[in-house]
Amino acid sequence: MRVEPGGGGAGVEEVALPRRPVLTFWLVAVALEVVLGVAFLVSGAESAIDEGLSKAGLDFGSDLLTAGRVLVVYPAALLGITLALAQVAAPDLAVLVVARIRGGRALLHAVGRRFRPWSPEVGARRGLVIWLVVVVVFSACNLVSGLLHRALVPQDFAWHFSWSMLALLPVAMFLDAGALLEENGWRGFALPVLLRDHGPLAASLLVGLAWASWHFPVKFDAFLDYGLGGALAYLGAFTVKILAISVVMTFFWARAGQATLLAIVMHGLSNDVARIGGFVDGPTWQASAISELDLALPFVVLALVLVPYANRRGWGELGDLAAA
Repeated sequence: MRVEPGGGGAGVEEVALPRRPVLTFWLVAVALEVVLGVAFLVSGAESAIDEGLSKAGLDFGSDLLTAGRVLVVYPAALLGITLALAQVAAPDLAVLVVARIRGGRALLHAVGRRFRPWSPEVGARRGLVIWLVVVVVFSACNLVSGLLHRALVPQDFAWHFSWSMLALLPVAMFLDAGALLEENGWRGFALPVLLRDHGPLAASLLVGLAWASWHFPVKFDAFLDYGLGGALAYLGAFTVKILAISVVMTFFWARAGQATLLAIVMHGLSNDVARIGGFVDGPTWQASAISELDLALPFVVLALVLVPYANRRGWGELGDLAAA
């Protein structure tokens, strides 16, 4: 595989990858997640974080701002927050492990060059338009999901509009831990590698399956709370949501010139720290599965619109690591 250093210069650098690189990457990411998850559980870190949230008067949030506020009022939560963030960072850490196995600096340079808002070919003018569209579209999808929640699971749903939602949009876009610490793995590494041998839709779905299934070990409590059938229904709905979001993310990621920074923004907006879509806290598997399908539906519809459009007009800049 060839990579042009610096995104297109005089030299050409070979990037050697291990056999079945995406599978290797996924297995390493899952292993790291499991090991760090066990450490998190046996250390009592969860109780410390819960205590910190209580003292700070905060609900759980996946953003670094919430983590920082908890640490300020309850420094004893440091170990738990560190382990939680390390667990979330497993996909990005897995890229480092793959590079250590084979690929080295050339691989890391190829991944690092994608950490940009848009490619030089796209330019700032088109790039800013794409970013604006992404913020509006993903916020609208969250809003539609909130309306669906209110209609289908009203007894388990809380939704309070305020100006704080706008204030929290930048936090959702740039400080969501999952988005910030995963996307160099999913869209910085795995997606470009898959695009060597697969079309954009197939590559998007494969990344989505890897992304969704990577979450399964930390969702083991679903089997304890819901039983086998309920847990499978919930995880199935969750997977549908991730697959749909993955397809939509590929469309905008490609149109921005394989821009990982935009992928971080989309991932963060889909996690909705700003609570534009409200908050569902259902005690049953039915409520949890319905809420995941509510989140999925706007992205499913959007994917069904974007894929035919992209197939006619082009997805944007697509290719393997050499296209960075």
